[in-house]
Amino acid sequence: MVSLSRCCLPVSRKKGFSILTHLLIPTGPSQLEWIGDAAYLFLEDEQSLSVLNAEAAQAWPQFQTGVLCKDDTPCDASICTPSVVASLKSIGAIEPLSSQEGAVPIKETLLVDTGVSKVLIGFDSNIPDSVMAAFSHMATPASPTCDAYVLVQRLSDKTGVASQGEPPVPVGDDMLVPQLKLTITEAILDHADQLLLHAAIAVHDSGHAMLLVGGPGAGKSTLATALDTAGFTLAGDDVAVLKYDGSVFAIPFPSTLKTGAWELLDAKQDEISEANTHLRPDGQYVRYLTVDAETALTPRPVSWIVFLDRQNDEAPTLSPQPVPQTISGLISQAWSGTSDLTTEEFGALAACVNDASCFQLRYSDLKKAVAALRDFCTEPVRDI
Repeated sequence: MVSLSRCCLPVSRKKGFSILTHLLIPTGPSQLEWIGDAAYLFLEDEQSLSVLNAEAAQAWPQFQTGVLCKDDTPCDASICTPSVVASLKSIGAIEPLSSQEGAVPIKETLLVDTGVSKVLIGFDSNIPDSVMAAFSHMATPASPTCDAYVLVQRLSDKTGVASQGEPPVPVGDDMLVPQLKLTITEAILDHADQLLLHAAIAVHDSGHAMLLVGGPGAGKSTLATALDTAGFTLAGDDVAVLKYDGSVFAIPFPSTLKTGAWELLDAKQDEISEANTHLRPDGQYVRYLTVDAETALTPRPVSWIVFLDRQNDEAPTLSPQPVPQTISGLISQAWSGTSDLTTEEFGALAACVNDASCFQLRYSDLKKAVAALRDFCTEPVRDI
């Protein structure tokens, strides 16, 4: 059975023993280039260069998102012959999807597109319904590129989640989706080449974006979800990607609602009541609501940057935020691929702030905060 980026193949059984089905993937970063009539495969980790025959060169892109094989024989005979698999193994180009404890037979795979990296998740059993409910909207068809690989395997009464070659983290069923989200996030951080902001994105009817910024407990997810029914569309509540022109898009993770938010979102009660309850590693119980992946992944100009300050018994007030504090506040919630902010990343921050109205929102009541933001954003949006 093959469907959108979800590939299922049962482990074969014959005469009382199993023929293990492994998912063969690249051993590390690689590049295939044609020079003249010859195909050259460069393996970065090995610092090696090999010449591939035409059949191997044609099959190579398939290995980027994994090829299910029994020993050296692809389960899909149209991909390549066993001799191609054997030759790619011999030059160290491919290996089975594995944890630190070794290779695991794979039954199903799910390829998700985060907008920053494509992550292939291999499962040694059927993909749990809870995983599909949380991540199916991020699924993408087979791709010639893949940036990271994750393994999900049964470990006695637990489920192990591991990046390729890493020790599996054992979790209970209620912790599987949060742990998988955390592992995917780590892959995003490893492969990001632009500045990432810990911020929610709400898209105004004008098509312009509002960034909601705040630390833990500030109410980003709850407020962003509430705005979804008040003239905005929720693009994402966790990670925003800042492009060099100052525009942003969201990693399309489902929005995360803690227990205290479930009763506050009247317009979302049906979705919330139908959602599974999950336990995060920090001990918080959460429910996830899916977002529209296309909305999340579409870059948009930023017209409003809102720093949230939730207080007890505080009427909503909007105060202008000076540029230095705005940039400093964004940097405090940012992740860069390097330890220091680069000139290009500062330029992206400057472009974002230059085109936006920046202010602080002090609030306690959710509905009043939504009304204050909605009314403020009825003012004309500056052209960009």
